Amino acid sequence: MTDDFMQSPEFQALIKEYLEYLNTSLPGVRSNLIDGLYQDVFKFAHNIKGTGTSYGFENLSQISAEICNNIEIESYAELGTLLDKIESVWDEALS
Repeated sequence: MTDDFMQSPEFQALIKEYLEYLNTSLPGVRSNLIDGLYQDVFKFAHNIKGTGTSYGFENLSQISAEICNNIEIESYAELGTLLDKIESVWDEALS
């Protein structure tokens, strides 16, 4: 993508929608984590892993890949921290 496109009002509107999706999804994802619904957390992370870079958030894709990897190897201890990192990226993008 060119920088001109990434700065266009149309693309900025898409980024805003994407960030709103994250904002509305994270509480449910955290609830799923608490309830041990790891496959639901995996689905969310897999989606973000595939879309983050497209919206200019390579760090979201990387964090989400870590979540997916941890779930695949049944290592759940760091998942809350990784969700915190996603939230931090979201908070930073809005400021």
